[in-house]
Formats: sequence, structure tokens, C-alpha cells
Amino acid sequence: SFLPLINQMGPQVHATLERPGFYPAGGGRIKIEIQPTQQLQPIDLQTGGEIQQRRAIAWIANLDQDIAVRELKVIAHKLNWEEDWLSIEQVNHANGPGNVVILEIQRDHVTEVFTGFGQLKRSAEAVADLAIRQCQHYLKSGVPVGKFLADQLLLPMAMAGAGTFKTLPLSRHTQTHIHLIDQFLDVHINVIEQTSQNMMIEIKS
Repeated sequence: SFLPLINQMGPQVHATLERPGFYPAGGGRIKIEIQPTQQLQPIDLQTGGEIQQRRAIAWIANLDQDIAVRELKVIAHKLNWEEDWLSIEQVNHANGPGNVVILEIQRDHVTEVFTGFGQLKRSAEAVADLAIRQCQHYLKSGVPVGKFLADQLLLPMAMAGAGTFKTLPLSRHTQTHIHLIDQFLDVHINVIEQTSQNMMIEIKS
């Protein structure tokens, strides 16, 4: 969700997941390759465009695969997703047990990601529901940028000196981020409430 937009701003960043890490054992490892740019370029995300692809992945490590099967069954039923949009990833080299469900909505201009993490005493169905609720809320809102991606885009857009995107109501973390950027960079960040579920963020030098 994040890196393709950063790449539109000028640099070329490629990430490779070499090994997943699940709490509490950890041990995850990601390789990042960066071709920098002299100046970040502004982007405009006022629309996400049409949905091109939907995908659900249930990652499972050192646990019964039936957990992933149950999670995908809930997703297929509640989101009415087709079977070929669903997949199971068995992790054979994780340091400990773990489970995560990842939903991806790929649109013309942006891809959003929603997750549900397995926890002790949390059923497979409840894990799937966590991701499903986030996904449904995002799709119903009609905005291109979800609340977590909105927080991540603020700093690179501010460094570019300009940018615009529509998003959901701001989290407290995002509000704090806006205030913090204002202390360090000579930019103005305007938040315009278009509807109760639609916020326009404008960044100007």
C-alpha cells in the first residue's frame, strides 16, 4: 500500500520479506533496496479508481492449517469473494507459531490492506472478522486512503511540499502527526471535512 505510492513520488523502493516474524518469538526479516531521488514529487489521491483485484491471504506458522481454512471460509461468506481470490500461505521457517489474515483491495490508483492477527483464545472466525470489518468500513466510505495509510503519507507529502488525498476521519495518531510536522517543516496541512466519513487533506508550502 505504502511503497507503490512512494515510488510514484520519485524514488524506487523494493521490499522483500525474507522471513515472517510472529509475536512473541519474532525473528522477522525484510530486505529493502532504495534508489533515491533528489526531490519527492507531490501526488494527488482524491479518487482510488475502480477495483481491479481482491485478494485474501491467510498466513499460518506452526499451527493447524484448519485455522486458515476457517478464516477464508468466513471471508468468502461475508464479503462474497470468489474462491480463486483466497489463498493459504504456510510458513515453514518461522521462529514460533503465528497467524495473520490479510485482505487486499487493489484499485487503479491505490491498494489498501487490512489485517487480523491471531491471538491466544481468539477464534479463527474472530480473526477474520477483524479484517472484514476494516475492509467493509473502507469500501463503504468511498475514500481512496484508509486511516493507517493516511498517517504514513503525511511525512513524505510534507517533504514534497504538496499533496492531496481523501481519507476517513483522522485517528488521534494522525492528528498528532499533523501537529508534529507543523513544528519542523514549513508547510500548511489543511483538513477539510467534506462528510462525516470523508476528509480532504491538503498539504501546501
